[in-house]
Formats: sequence, structure tokens, C-alpha cells
Amino acid sequence: MLTMLYIFKTSVRSQKDAKAISRIFEANGNIAHFNFDLEDCDKILRVKSDHLKAAEIISLVSHLKHTYEEL
Repeated sequence: MLTMLYIFKTSVRSQKDAKAISRIFEANGNIAHFNFDLEDCDKILRVKSDHLKAAEIISLVSHLKHTYEEL
């Protein structure tokens, strides 16, 4: 299967919030790699996955009350 890279604009502002999301992604075997760029004005989240689509990635963390917009 093809590995996809998804890039999201987020409302995540703090390292504490990023760590909460990180714990969820680390526990999910379908996320190959992810990182945040909280220095960017769009608070970028990058996610690589072989199996998940953008909507599925968002649904994993939607309960944390942040916004995620695929770019």
C-alpha cells in the first residue's frame, strides 16, 4: 500500500496539547510517523500513514476539541 502524507492546519497552540495528540497517535499502529510545527502560523501537523485517510486521522483526535483542516 502507498504511504500517504497528510498535512493539517490546526488550532493546537501548546506542547501540552501536542503531547496529548502524540499519545493517541503513538498508540495507533496505523500511523507511521507524525510531527508538529507549532512555530508555523498554521500550527502544522504532518501525519504519514499506510492505512488511514485524512478523515480517519481527524476522528482519532477530534474529541480533544481542536480544529484540523487538511491542506
